[in-house]
Amino acid sequence: MERREKRAAETVEISVVIPTFEGGHRLPATLEALGRCTQPPQGAEIVVVDDGSPEPVVLPDGPAPLPCPLRLLRLASNAGRAAACNAGVRAASGRVVLILDDDMSAAENLLEVHRRAHPPASAPRAVVGRIDPDPEFFTGRFGRFLAAEEERRHQRLAARDRMLNFTDCLTGHFSVPRSALLEIGGYDEGFSRYGFEDIELAFRLERAGVELVYTEATVTRHRSEFADFAAHCRRHLEAGAMARHFVERHHLPEIEAFLRTGGMPWNEQQGGFRKAMGAAHTLIRTLPAPLRPPLLALARTTVRVAEWIAPTALLHAGYHIVRDMHYAAGMAAEAE
Repeated sequence: MERREKRAAETVEISVVIPTFEGGHRLPATLEALGRCTQPPQGAEIVVVDDGSPEPVVLPDGPAPLPCPLRLLRLASNAGRAAACNAGVRAASGRVVLILDDDMSAAENLLEVHRRAHPPASAPRAVVGRIDPDPEFFTGRFGRFLAAEEERRHQRLAARDRMLNFTDCLTGHFSVPRSALLEIGGYDEGFSRYGFEDIELAFRLERAGVELVYTEATVTRHRSEFADFAAHCRRHLEAGAMARHFVERHHLPEIEAFLRTGGMPWNEQQGGFRKAMGAAHTLIRTLPAPLRPPLLALARTTVRVAEWIAPTALLHAGYHIVRDMHYAAGMAAEAE
């Protein structure tokens, strides 16, 4: 474990936990933005957790020190985001834990908004914060597709008068009392690859009586390096595998329906787009394993060609369908 000379007090108001894997080049901008945040009265700390990066993450030496203590933990091997978050939560001393991805630039009021969202005497709640795609990173037709998805998500969550379902909870910008996290056992470390560790955590928080809310009072700007179609599809292969783990942990109809682990029969879908997605989903899941990779590669190439000529609505349908084909392939491979 590495520590900066300035150590955290025994208890602080907020601990910002930043899990990272091969993210040393992303951290400086994230920490710089946090350094501009208004500090809570009882102080804050930042705990960076290096999830076994092959080239160990090194904390940047900025021209001016951060206004709060900064620590770096190292995991011996890459165990996944869930394990990295848990290590940070265990090491944290804050009453409130704010989970922040390593590619998020925070608004100056970030810590203050999350502090006020968790009054000490109130019932525990989990707060999902607004995330805006950084236009410098979300470029091209696929980047704009992802940005439009995030805007629709924001509008949907904002319209719910702050109350959320567990299926809406992503934890790239997320706060919760540390005690509430510890009481449910933290993240499930069986989620060792990309996807669903945050939604499964929210499911257990909800069942434990923790209120799930959304706030747009503070924003983080997402500087994603995965706003690339091929990288995005690879992540959804992993998400399909993690969906199987989710269902194995919670054998509940609502979970199976949400994750579509029972399949997506095309003839049960409403509308042409849903029928097309169901047909592609079913095809991938029933195809012999050796044939899946070449079909997925062909589907990605077809969409790449379509980016040059297809109208926006048709291209966006292609993005949805091909991405879901990768998700279905991940589920099928995990079940074999």
